[in-house]
Amino acid sequence: MSQTAQERTSAEAPARRYWRLLSRFAAASVVATGVSQVVFVTSYALGAVAVVSTVLAWLAGAIPNFLLNRRTWGGGGRAALRGEILRYAVISVGTALLAAGATSAAESLAVSAFPGSRTPQVAVVWGAFLGTYLVMFVVKFFLVDRVVFTSRR
Repeated sequence: MSQTAQERTSAEAPARRYWRLLSRFAAASVVATGVSQVVFVTSYALGAVAVVSTVLAWLAGAIPNFLLNRRTWGGGGRAALRGEILRYAVISVGTALLAAGATSAAESLAVSAFPGSRTPQVAVVWGAFLGTYLVMFVVKFFLVDRVVFTSRR
C-alpha cells in the first residue's frame, strides 16, 4: 500500500526537525569544543593539573554551548530560563565530572608511561578529554532535546 503525499510529509516532519536540530547542535558543539580544547591544551601545557584544566575548559565551552543551543531549540522565554539553565547545568556538570575523571586517570597513566616528557603526556590527557566529549555528544543531544528545552514541543 502506498502512502499519500500528506502522510509522507507528516512522517518526514519529525525526521527533518531532528536533522535540523542535530546539525545546529553539532555546530554549537564544534564552537564549544574548539573553545574548550584551546583552553584545555593551553592550561595543561602551561602546567595546570588535568582536573583544573578540565574545569577551565568546561567553563569556557559550556556558556556559548548553552546560549547557542537555547537559540536552536527556541527556549521557553524569560520565564523558563532558570529551569533551562538548571537542567543544562546538571547535564553539563555531569559531563565535566566524567571528563575530569577520565583526564585524571589519563594523567596518571601518561606520567608513568612518559616520565619527564610533557608532550606525550599532554597528548594522552588531551585525548581522554576530547574522547569523553565525543562520547557524550549523542547522549547530550537527546538530553538537551528531551530534558532541557521542553517548552517548545
